[in-house]
Amino acid sequence: MAKNNYRSLSDGSVLGVLIRFSIPFLLSGFLQMAYSSVDVFFLGKFASAAAVSGVYQGLMINAVITGVAIGLASGGTILLGQYVGAKEDKNAAKALGNLIVIAVVAAAITMGVLFAFGKGIINLMQVPVEAVGEAWDYLFVCTCGIFCVLGYNVVSSVLRSLGDSKAPFIFVLISCIANIILDYVFVGIYHMSAKGAALATVMAQGLSFVLALIYLKRKGLPFEFHVSDMVPKKNTILAVMKLGVPITLQSLLNNFSFMISSAIINTMGVYVSAAVSIVGTITGLSMVIPLSLSSSISAITAQNIGAKKPERAVKTLKYGILISLVFAIPFIILVAIWPEALVKILNNDPNVIVESVRYLYPFSWDCLFVCFVFCFNGFFNGCGKTMFAMLQEGLSAFLVRIPATYLFKVLIENATIFHVGLATPLASFASAVACLIYFRACFTKEKLERLQPIG
Repeated sequence: MAKNNYRSLSDGSVLGVLIRFSIPFLLSGFLQMAYSSVDVFFLGKFASAAAVSGVYQGLMINAVITGVAIGLASGGTILLGQYVGAKEDKNAAKALGNLIVIAVVAAAITMGVLFAFGKGIINLMQVPVEAVGEAWDYLFVCTCGIFCVLGYNVVSSVLRSLGDSKAPFIFVLISCIANIILDYVFVGIYHMSAKGAALATVMAQGLSFVLALIYLKRKGLPFEFHVSDMVPKKNTILAVMKLGVPITLQSLLNNFSFMISSAIINTMGVYVSAAVSIVGTITGLSMVIPLSLSSSISAITAQNIGAKKPERAVKTLKYGILISLVFAIPFIILVAIWPEALVKILNNDPNVIVESVRYLYPFSWDCLFVCFVFCFNGFFNGCGKTMFAMLQEGLSAFLVRIPATYLFKVLIENATIFHVGLATPLASFASAVACLIYFRACFTKEKLERLQPIG
């Protein structure tokens, strides 16, 4: 029997809804980033620079492939959110059922691809020889636990699309505590290096998946759901794919471009490769805020578009950008004043510290531009305009980030990782400009009023 235990995202104060919905989202994002941060911390204290580099390379490969499955699932949750906002219960049930089918199939395909081509991808990335074994160990264990990782993300996305962001935060909190304990055991005590870090991550996320399933079963859904709703429906599948495929390609192109950039950087040596991991962890913690707000904006926008309240979606976007900037600007100032102190939190190797500081200076500016890019993309996705988000992401990556990375490395005499690091904020700036132009051109008041749910 249906249970309407979820709060609407299309009523009440816009800022209040965004803050209420985003705080658990933000905390969840910080905790999810803590997974990789904890791994890097323990590896930095108990393992070698090769292990730190290997885990980062394995994590990048895993993110590219799993991003495909999660992107498809995102299409289903946007569709579900729009149906919930429009109070179309039968269509919401079909959207959820078909989302489950798509997620299972995507997870199975993802596992097959990683097992078949994982080692080849590592070689193509020109991972430093010392780190190749560590990268494969990390990737192999994560692949074995792919159903746990993807299953948790799908269930959490469903809860958020229904208006519940608190429960996923609690699950991640429990999982993060478990991950810290397991990292200490596997990496600190048993010295299992990258394999131990991966095992801790998979086991902790498996715990989150089980808890999320139990919670969802007990709380129920705001609409009737039956096994028959899982029978694939052509129109529903097409609607999910229309939303999900561009998101998938967006994630795929973005992560793939970073893999190519990383392959270029990896030729500069193992210390530089390790520095990329350290800086990625530090700046990643700052980017959790706009990234989490992006997901919040997407869910809130989807419900408001379904409820025929587009003006609330636009206000949500503007508040999201403002909140992101409030946190990004102090972070950039912090990096400018104490870069070495930030790096030393994660690694004590003098050579890694030098390279990390060089890379951190230019890369930190990316945290400013992504405030606009992430929030705009969340809004576009929630409106069902996932194709533009994909196109601007792909074009900025392959027309700006990758060429700039290569050219800065080749053309600048005695180029260091500082020069190469300029490519990423340059690409994000180009994306921000493209998003602003598209928004001003395609989301006027008249066009917003005519906007219809994708389903």
